[in-house]
Amino acid sequence: MTSSTVVTGLPGALLNTLATTLDAVTVAPGGQLPTDVERVVIIADPCPRPVDVVAVGGDDWHRLVDESMWRTLTALQHARAGLSAGGRIVVVVPTIGIAGAAGLVAYTTAVEGIRAMVKSAARQWASHGIGANLIAVPLPMFSGDATAAGHLTAAAVPDDSTLMHTVAESVKFLLRSDLDHLAGETIVADGGSVMLP
Repeated sequence: MTSSTVVTGLPGALLNTLATTLDAVTVAPGGQLPTDVERVVIIADPCPRPVDVVAVGGDDWHRLVDESMWRTLTALQHARAGLSAGGRIVVVVPTIGIAGAAGLVAYTTAVEGIRAMVKSAARQWASHGIGANLIAVPLPMFSGDATAAGHLTAAAVPDDSTLMHTVAESVKFLLRSDLDHLAGETIVADGGSVMLP
């Protein structure tokens, strides 16, 4: 990749690794994109602390769901505005939106809403030469809390040592400009914990 690739999201290992692997610049959420951008990677918000759904009030729901989805919508809009001559957008989320988890109802709602948002953007922007797709990765990449990862079965590939490399290569694949007919798709790169039909 080149410096015409941008990775945006909150600081963390996932953002740093993708930026290094893709030879990309990083932009904070809501920040100004470079003028020559051709590819944008958007990383979803980190996982909050698990809490029973009955304890989630209106303010918590607004913070955990509405604000998270709004940040992603804004990032998608900024990416679209920066890709005037076409380009690629990849959004990275945890698999929790697909699988769900106890104590993370609000976060699951936000992530699955983001997934639907990317699919809609892909449908709307494909005729303008802009591809939008999504990669779902293990929840621990979004949370240091090991208990939050207990929502899935064991991975089919138990060795996590190359997982970050797999994620980075999957992102790189979806950023290819010759994949016009891959639109609104979700690639799961989690070692086989979640397997879509």
